[in-house]
Amino acid sequence: MIRIFSILLVLSVCTTSCGVFSTRDAEDPAGGGGAGFQQPDRPEVVITNIIASVSALSVNNYTRNFSNQDFNFTPSTRAVETNPDIWISWDIESETTYFSNLQASAQNQTGHSLEFTNEQRVTLPDGGERFTASYEINIFHNRLSDGIPTEASGSVIFDLIQDDNGLWSIQSWTDNSGTQQFSWSELKASFFN
Repeated sequence: MIRIFSILLVLSVCTTSCGVFSTRDAEDPAGGGGAGFQQPDRPEVVITNIIASVSALSVNNYTRNFSNQDFNFTPSTRAVETNPDIWISWDIESETTYFSNLQASAQNQTGHSLEFTNEQRVTLPDGGERFTASYEINIFHNRLSDGIPTEASGSVIFDLIQDDNGLWSIQSWTDNSGTQQFSWSELKASFFN
């Protein structure tokens, strides 16, 4: 009887003082790795995810925003004029290369951001959604000496589709900017190689 009482006493002390069975605080969703990515069960979640992936420079989360079904990117006019060859076969792998290089060049830096303004959403005849907005992207990188700006701006058109699994992604991306603006396309071209 004393032995059983002793075991119960030791277990009681251990569980109350060790914290073995206590709950832990939830992790911050803005953290690294796979954190911060929400299941894109609605088109607006894709927009939230792309903003978060740029802010965190998460390559994995960034590429998860794009459809595997014939992804298409149309660069800004000035980007085509200055780098015509790289856009011929631009695909998801190209997006991954550019964003990986961007992440490597911005290593140990914080304060990156993507902001959309003047947002418009239109339902497309095929059931997809068109998202149109002005954008400003700020990336603090280590290639300023190469003449690459830290800010790009312009307007974007995302055509989003819902896959068979019910999740949304960007199938088509058109980048527009004025001739005086450094565009997102030019940022992509600058970090592609």
